[in-house]
Amino acid sequence: MTTSLGPDPVGVDPPGTVGEAGVVDHPQAPHRLARLVAGCPDAVVEIDRRGVIVEWNARAEEWFGWTRQEVLGGFATDTVLLGPFARTPFALLLHDVGGSPAAPLVGVVGGGAPPDAAGGHGEAGRTADLVLDLVHRDGGRVAVDARLFVISSGRHGSVAGFLRPRAESRTGGDGAGGVDELTGLADRSAFGAHLAAVSAAHAALPGSVAVVLLDLDRFKAVNDTVGHGPGDTVLASVAHRLAAVADGVDLLARRGGDEFLALVKGPAGRAAQRADAFLERVRAALAEPFTVGGAEVLLNASVGVALNTFGVVDPDTLIAHAEAAMYEAKLRSGFEVVVFGEHLRIQVSELRATEQGLHRALERSELMLHYQPVVELAGTTAVGVEALIRWCHPHQGLVSPGRFIPVAEESGLIIPIGAWVLEQACLQLRDWNQEEHSGPRGTVEVNLSARQIDDPQIVATVESILERTGLPPENLTLEITESALMRDAASALRVLGALKELGVLLAIDDFGTGYSSLSYLQRFPLDILKVDRMFVGELGQGTGGDEIVAAVIQLAHALGLQVVAEGVETERQLDILRGMRCDYAQGFLFSRPVPAEELRTRFGQRIDA
Repeated sequence: MTTSLGPDPVGVDPPGTVGEAGVVDHPQAPHRLARLVAGCPDAVVEIDRRGVIVEWNARAEEWFGWTRQEVLGGFATDTVLLGPFARTPFALLLHDVGGSPAAPLVGVVGGGAPPDAAGGHGEAGRTADLVLDLVHRDGGRVAVDARLFVISSGRHGSVAGFLRPRAESRTGGDGAGGVDELTGLADRSAFGAHLAAVSAAHAALPGSVAVVLLDLDRFKAVNDTVGHGPGDTVLASVAHRLAAVADGVDLLARRGGDEFLALVKGPAGRAAQRADAFLERVRAALAEPFTVGGAEVLLNASVGVALNTFGVVDPDTLIAHAEAAMYEAKLRSGFEVVVFGEHLRIQVSELRATEQGLHRALERSELMLHYQPVVELAGTTAVGVEALIRWCHPHQGLVSPGRFIPVAEESGLIIPIGAWVLEQACLQLRDWNQEEHSGPRGTVEVNLSARQIDDPQIVATVESILERTGLPPENLTLEITESALMRDAASALRVLGALKELGVLLAIDDFGTGYSSLSYLQRFPLDILKVDRMFVGELGQGTGGDEIVAAVIQLAHALGLQVVAEGVETERQLDILRGMRCDYAQGFLFSRPVPAEELRTRFGQRIDA
């Protein structure tokens, strides 16, 4: 431990002077000081000449567990009586005071002998930078970087300190773990360790422990708009607001990114009610806008809650249940709270089984591709196919893509599965092109998921597959959904630019279901726009669908894009699309997705609707 005593090397004296009694001579000083202490990002502690704590701000409450009322009112039995009030000596919060290399200074601020005959703490303005071990309320230890300085000397002298926990500093107690540097809250390891201890202690009391997982909705858009620096400032402000309304919360933590965790305890069966009361305060706290760079930012959140029950006390399981509930909440709108229950338990069990099955599906050759033709509306001649994955489960038969694709996305299995789909589709089209009398002569369309777009190896993967299969790049169309593009438009723009350099065609799929599309559409290096089946299904219904599809087709043509209408099922829809000069279409009117062998003999021929 290193201690340096001397004048404060940084900072400028504020207007006003420090008087003998430690009061700043400024007409607004008390109000300014109160606001400064309350909003300071560090823990602020002030100790009087007897070593008794006389100031303890909200950040100190968050980081060390002791409330202001407990500290200023005396939380221990051996307190110092100051008039009618019992106050707490700072020394009671320190581990091994006497053995500390900084013991002389700690003795001063902790109630030891005064350094001068006047009974004060020495010359005003003197500072000390050191590392201290403080006692957390749960019994753990928190290593902090501390800057202590003498506010004033004499009989009314006092010492103040700015304290900040070191990263990964929490040890011992129920709250072993670290502190999140950005927010000052506990980090995920500290939360997990504390939850493990609490869960074990309350194993026989179902409903006595609630894990709350709060995820800010579309926070990525904030970072994209104002930048990551201001975005971090918003996250710190969110943490501050959460802490301000965390009465009754056992531990508040930042899980990472824009996710926060809270642990709430209560009598058996009552933790959910206490969690609900906390979340009502959170809802009100987040309703006020955040100011960033002069602009106001409104945030909402999706919340999942999981309760301990008989047999469910494992901390990882509780957090996983809260996460499942949170994702369910994200499917809704507004500040939504979902409590993990039987429905989600079954769903999670099924998802785990699906994920385990997917791990084996590739190696067991259970995955296959079906193909759906894309036809030219001028003559309904097939000019290409879209490759669509299917899973033939050994016990369940054909599994709907709607069941296993989201699981593959979440687990990361979509990366190897997507590469397999791409290679098989390219090989199939190459084989068709080598046939003399049948097989398509156009392109094969393959979907890329949002997770694949984020994969740093995606461009190299596509390039390698084209080289191995020998398929010309102009015969491959990569489809990306509008929502995947808009999730991180800047990053997607870079990836699409690199893919375009390979010579492949690019299509935007499910157009019209995303957001902010028109402002980005002309920036992406696209070749094809696919109109979502939802709009095609409203053609001829008198619900405004005709006008929407006509406007999309006109927009696409103005940007030099070809248009494919998805989900065409009736002759009426086909006639309307022809009248709108739509280029291509696909749907059950022409063919359902079928295996390659079933489709091969129909290519190169007119497809009768």
